[in-house]
Amino acid sequence: MNAVVMTQEESPGTAYMASLRQDHAGLSRVLRLIDALSDQLVEAPEEAQPVLLDALRYLLQYHHGYHHPREDRLFASIRARQPALQETLDRIGHEHETGETEIARLFADLQAADARELAGKPGARLATRISAYVTHARTHMRDEEVVFYARAEAVLDDADWHGIIDTDGPQDPLANPPELAEHYPKLAEHLKLASAPGGPGADRNDDQADLHRQLLALTDVYGGLLHEGLDLTRTNVQRMAAIRSPGGLVRAVGDISSANLRFAGHCVARPSRWMVNASCSLLLGWVRPRLPRS
Repeated sequence: MNAVVMTQEESPGTAYMASLRQDHAGLSRVLRLIDALSDQLVEAPEEAQPVLLDALRYLLQYHHGYHHPREDRLFASIRARQPALQETLDRIGHEHETGETEIARLFADLQAADARELAGKPGARLATRISAYVTHARTHMRDEEVVFYARAEAVLDDADWHGIIDTDGPQDPLANPPELAEHYPKLAEHLKLASAPGGPGADRNDDQADLHRQLLALTDVYGGLLHEGLDLTRTNVQRMAAIRSPGGLVRAVGDISSANLRFAGHCVARPSRWMVNASCSLLLGWVRPRLPRS
């Protein structure tokens, strides 16, 4: 199956960017799982370790092995069109390399550890490193989407896209459950258990699992807002430092005000959206098992 599926109405760039964003959606899901399991690594190493190993291997093999090279081709074309972005693009590319190195080290260290080590200080240190990687990956992914994904279709033409797009590469295994189960069985089993609406002994256990998923999603919301707030503060300081004239002051104040209002809107809208989604999900999870079967 092709990595990029394009309809007649879509441009090559639209389809390609949609596939990258879909990859990020899958990555976000796995990062939430990794973050949750890293908290359990010390208390329940026998359960957490095999799933974490599969999840880290998935990141190494798909996201670092395939998704990031696709992004690197995209960023190289943007760099050719907008040389002023070279420094930022170089930083993003360097983060791909350092992220891959860190994931490989985490995987090797986790694979080499036994349950007794994980239940002690080595396990706690490893869990801290895994959490730090998750935080970095979320920030990196958001920077890509805000800075480059948003402008790619505006600055690149059809010739650029023909040099970027590959139509015979692999899909994200998360989009193909049988493939995920074949190559990452522990990850597939855990994701299936986490998302199953009902099963043997469901009811209260499933309600608790759904509540846990929604709380993880809320953590992701506020974690993203925290990082956006830090980025906004840094950008505002840079804007103020760049003022050289009264006109520059007016422009900086306008830009800062607009950015702050936009961020304030995110602070209101995203938790509210989570509240609506979580309420609907929990309500459906409570009602569905209690409906009469036909």
